[in-house]
Order: sequence, then structure tokens, then C-alpha cells
Amino acid sequence: MSIFNKILERSKLNKELIGLWKYNDDEGFWCGYVIDYNENLVKIQHYTKYGKKDGIIIAQISDIQSVDFNDEYEKVMQCVIDYSNELEKEDETNVLLIENEDWQFELLKQMEGNLDKITSLEINSSYFSGFIIEVSETDFIFHCIGKLGEDEGLVIYRIEDITGFKINDIENRKRAMLYKWRKSSI
Repeated sequence: MSIFNKILERSKLNKELIGLWKYNDDEGFWCGYVIDYNENLVKIQHYTKYGKKDGIIIAQISDIQSVDFNDEYEKVMQCVIDYSNELEKEDETNVLLIENEDWQFELLKQMEGNLDKITSLEINSSYFSGFIIEVSETDFIFHCIGKLGEDEGLVIYRIEDITGFKINDIENRKRAMLYKWRKSSI
């Protein structure tokens, strides 16, 4: 039995997550476990990036370029699947809108020190996600959290560069959950 088939068989028997990459397809990555396979085809239970079942995918084995297994992404996705129902629950977030030119400062002050909810900030047309640690009149310390919950360290930004906020959306809830998982607190 080839190594490729051993991995497919292990995924099937243990419902172990794998990542399948297709040839010549940048969008061709699927995460799931093998339901069945034969010499020509593989059938997998696909999952969304939020841990929800997303149908069955049947693909030709000859179209599969590579298979990821037992890597960081699959471990993270298993956590997301295990806690996917929690991701759907959005706690109430009470943020007051301020009608003055210091709206960024006022919103930052409301989120300052909140280590339960991740905020995404739009800064110069890019989004950065994390916790707002400390705020001054002109700048703030931001604890960046990566897409897979990884601690990306502290950074200082100028308040005037903020053009938007996203607070506690599903992507941020996922980051917070994975951050806590990495810190072993969920």
C-alpha cells in the first residue's frame, strides 16, 4: 500500500482531518476526513473554516497534488470543529457611538483591556486583529492575534490611522477561541 493510500485509510478509520490540494487550483484546498476512496476517487466530508460540515466532495485521485496531515492547520481545525457551536454564539457587545472627531479614541477606550473579545481594526486599508492593551491620546498598544490564534506580539499604532472597527465577528471569535486553546484555557 502506498503512503498516500495509508494516509487516506487512516483518515477514514479515525476520522482524522487531512488537507487535500488539487493541481493548478489556488482555491483547491479542502479540509475534511475521508469517508471512502478507491483506486480512482476519494470522497471526503468537507468542513468550512468555521468548523461546520460543508457537504461531501468527491474528487479524482489523479487531480490531487498533495495531502497535508498531522500539521498545525489540521490540529487547529479539529479544535474549531469541536467548538463550532460556541463560535455561533455572539455575546452582546455594548459599544457606544460617539458623535465627535475623537470617535476612534473613544471606541479604543471602550475596548481597552478587554481580553475576551478580539477587535479588528482597519488601518490604512488593511485589517489587524487583536486586543487593545493601552490607549493614550495619540496612539495605542495592540496585541496582534493571527488567523490561527497565534500570538503575534505587541505593536503600537497611531489612533489617527484607524478608519474602521470590527468587534467580536465570527472571525474574531474564532481567533479568540484558538488563542485561548493555545493558552490551554478553553
